[in-house]
Amino acid sequence: MKIEKSSPSLTRRVDRIVEKASVQLASKIPRRSFIGRLTSGIIMVGSTSLILKPSEAQAGFCSITECRGSDEVGVCYTSWKVTAAGGIGVYKGPSFSADRVTDTSGNPIVIPVNAHFGRVSNRFSSTCGDPGPRPSVNGFLWGYWCTGTGRQGWIPYGTGYSAGDSGWTGSCCGPAGADWDCSDPKSACPSYVGCGGVGAGSGTCSTAHWLIGSSGTDVSHERFYIRYAANSTTFGWLVPGDIVYRYGYKSAACCTACPSGHWSCVQAVCCKYVPNGCRGWTCSDILASTTTNNTPCYPAGACPN
Repeated sequence: MKIEKSSPSLTRRVDRIVEKASVQLASKIPRRSFIGRLTSGIIMVGSTSLILKPSEAQAGFCSITECRGSDEVGVCYTSWKVTAAGGIGVYKGPSFSADRVTDTSGNPIVIPVNAHFGRVSNRFSSTCGDPGPRPSVNGFLWGYWCTGTGRQGWIPYGTGYSAGDSGWTGSCCGPAGADWDCSDPKSACPSYVGCGGVGAGSGTCSTAHWLIGSSGTDVSHERFYIRYAANSTTFGWLVPGDIVYRYGYKSAACCTACPSGHWSCVQAVCCKYVPNGCRGWTCSDILASTTTNNTPCYPAGACPN
């Protein structure tokens, strides 16, 4: 739900609500303050019960939504079995023409026949249960090879490629082992970190368009992911030449995923594999330089929830 403070229709609605509210309430929440509070959380006025979901109404990192903390990320994985005799590849976009995801030696990843990959769920469930599967795109699922390389990407499914296998006795606990298999008890993943996490926190707001650079020779390195939260679950690949808009950045102790430990909250403007408008976190290491080129482009697909 998007709220524009200058919207005449919203202003008129607020006027009616305040008018109908009790004198005591109106004195405690003047019209100007009431409008300002519309972006801060849940509000109930009299019998009108104007309710805004905190996840949609609260300001996020640098006053935008969708640059979240890990407290709003809780994914699980369902098991899928490869049926293609020669195995199947992992791609940076939902297309066979997209760049292949490679291993640390630069070889395209191939998940062999009868091996299993985990299909990622949606981002979050308020009950901390299974959020349901993330939608497929163009015959591809976002996931990772459960018992092989942890690098993620788009994996083809359907006849001749792969099929769901809920009867598999193994577990897909996520690339870092910190998530859980949707079909198993969470205790089956000993490194599961549990429902919760931390908020996006604070940092430095810094707005500019940036060009994604190479940042080393391995363009399938973890630093090229775009993520729901800093050093958290991935949902897409950024590649050299992409253009993003950065809202701000922060420091967070990290790992091989982001050697510098600096994370940027970005929005896709013209990216090869991330739809325009999708927001998330990426390692600041891959931001090569600011750019005046802000011409948008629109690859197929939609932003995940």
